[in-house]
Amino acid sequence: MRIRAIVAGILVTSCLVVAGRAATLSSMATLAVQGAILPLVASFERDTGHTVTIQFDTGPNLGRRVAAGETADVLIAPAAVVERAVADGRVVAGTTTSVGEVAVGVAVPSDARRPDITSLAAFRAALLAADAVVYSQGTSGVYIEGLFERLGIAGTIRAKTVRLANGGAVMERIAASRRNELGFTMTSEIRLFEERGARLLGPLPAEIQRLTTYVAGVMTASSQREAAAAFVNHITTPEARQVFVATGWEP
Repeated sequence: MRIRAIVAGILVTSCLVVAGRAATLSSMATLAVQGAILPLVASFERDTGHTVTIQFDTGPNLGRRVAAGETADVLIAPAAVVERAVADGRVVAGTTTSVGEVAVGVAVPSDARRPDITSLAAFRAALLAADAVVYSQGTSGVYIEGLFERLGIAGTIRAKTVRLANGGAVMERIAASRRNELGFTMTSEIRLFEERGARLLGPLPAEIQRLTTYVAGVMTASSQREAAAAFVNHITTPEARQVFVATGWEP
């Protein structure tokens, strides 16, 4: 498996464990990173002796939770959420690093027809012809909702739109569907379901695409900042970037 081979080749240069000081780290992370971050957590734990637990949530929910005072050792979230957390003193300035960018994609059931979405005109036609249009309450869903308004078709398709809690719920719906349904979420979340009943139809057409940058940083309340910084370093190396790309992120 390609991802496993990439992870096995990651060289850890700054994640050495001080004898007897193995840490248990907590992280709050966006669902979009799940496919890449889990194998990277496994390699970090193997190479350092530290343990990492992750609470996954949507980008908007993470923003609300952090603003309300919830904390962890590491935050991995959309850049705007992390920038706000730094400004509010909840993430340590100077500890943030980009983990990469991911596009909004369109998913269909594995056995469904594959409509053309390569141009804006074709994309609009596919939306109008779909039995249902499914998107989330997460970062991609916020963008998609506004996009439909800007395209002037929100009212036309409103009766067949379905908005679910997160990208995982969108993909579960699409994977189980036997109808002509279109699902919208981050391409990295779609890739998780490629062998579970759904497939990536493609990214949004270039003229309406929006890439979201995700950033990791050490949270101010962390009592294990050295280990937390080592984890941030581990998931943002050039080798780690290959893992992200292999799971649907931009090169």
